[in-house]
Amino acid sequence: MAFPSTLLLIALFSIEFTVSLAQVPGVDIPLAGVVTCPNTSLATVGTYRVVPQARVDVVCGLSQIVLQSTTTNTQGIYTFFFDLVKIPLLYNPDQCLLRVILPPGSCVFVPPGGSITFPIIAIKNILGILSTYIPGAPTYVPVVA
Repeated sequence: MAFPSTLLLIALFSIEFTVSLAQVPGVDIPLAGVVTCPNTSLATVGTYRVVPQARVDVVCGLSQIVLQSTTTNTQGIYTFFFDLVKIPLLYNPDQCLLRVILPPGSCVFVPPGGSITFPIIAIKNILGILSTYIPGAPTYVPVVA
């Protein structure tokens, strides 16, 4: 009879530890993705063309402040990690977006100004704790210099 109560106690401690760990400063929240050419389609072509060496910026606020920046690798992959204590703006990702600037000649279709923006979407676990960020649907806007 002690087994079910012990199992319940262990499960509760596991949940509490997970919640506590998610709130600890220094636990980074990831945001990652792959940059592909906007003129390709998985539905029609079955493949997609990745874009290496594209600049990816995380910009926030009305003044478009760049919080972090990186360049895609040879597979078109970018990765960011955010410490919520150091970057509190990402508590509200609606104020932030990803701006991808394509290298010249990387795609057949070049968006106006060569820039694609993606909203940042926060994903929470079943306990309501932020676990990751993902990019939303792209929009094409001119690059503001």
